[in-house]
Amino acid sequence: MIEPSIYFKDLLLLLDELTADLKIKKEPNTLYDPINYLFLKKGKRIRAMLVLLSNQLFHDNTTALKEIVLGIESLHNFTLIHDDVMDNAVLRRGGATINKKWSINQAILSGDVLMVHAYQHLLHSKAVNKLFLQKFTETAIKICEGQQLDLDMQTNATCSLDDYYRIIESKTGSLIQLSLTAPCYLTEEGFKYLNTMNSIGLYVGQLFQVQDDYLDLYGEEEKVGKLTGGDILEHKKTFLYSVALNSASSKQKEQLVNIYHSNNTGDKVRQILTLYNQLSVKETVQKEIGKLSSKIFQLINTLDVRQGKKELFIEFIKLLLTRNS
Repeated sequence: MIEPSIYFKDLLLLLDELTADLKIKKEPNTLYDPINYLFLKKGKRIRAMLVLLSNQLFHDNTTALKEIVLGIESLHNFTLIHDDVMDNAVLRRGGATINKKWSINQAILSGDVLMVHAYQHLLHSKAVNKLFLQKFTETAIKICEGQQLDLDMQTNATCSLDDYYRIIESKTGSLIQLSLTAPCYLTEEGFKYLNTMNSIGLYVGQLFQVQDDYLDLYGEEEKVGKLTGGDILEHKKTFLYSVALNSASSKQKEQLVNIYHSNNTGDKVRQILTLYNQLSVKETVQKEIGKLSSKIFQLINTLDVRQGKKELFIEFIKLLLTRNS
């Protein structure tokens, strides 16, 4: 991991300040304790950071961002809670998931109320306009659609690269695009860059999810904070799986599909890893990450803003490329 610059560290301090009010001080404790437990672990807060990075490109004022950051972080964590329930996940951010530590019912209810709190944050903002609120709502719907497509795909034997990108552009990419474009809705100056920031968000979303898929298998469990190979055990159609299918022979494809969809958890991850090694999946994924990052850097450089502002954004992408969790 590369060392962040002093300017980036300042942005991290601002992020801590803006997200300090995520904790919900209300009763009953059985509803809000699970939410606060998740917030206590913080996570990477990448989406909130993207709001700040985008904002500093076009504006100097950060006072209008707090409710937007809180709304986006609340929406994101709502999706995590419900994803963990649907995936039967037991680890999140290095600790037990809410559904494991409390119960499935509490996880569902805590997630529901967190989604409502996301809107409550936005309603407290004087900067949020109807256009942004509409985009926020469309994004929330798109995330749910993406999650359902992901669930549907788990029962399919195959998954093309087109199918894969269609799913992640809804499930992961849409919220990242919202985070990067949010400041564009605040002023006329920012709105001029909406399309470019939306395109950057598309590629950042793809990069983040491809990298996430990669780390699920090739990352270190204690750093990733969840079970290594969990996607394989859950039959998830990842970028790695799609790449493997795309380059496998008929015999290898049959073997891959059969092992991937078996319920024999004992040796399944090792067997899939062996097949991936035969098909050079790791190298292909690393090349894709390189291509996506190049597209992002090219688009950032087209922005008609001061180079120093762009450098902070570029630094973040470089930090993202070296993450191990």
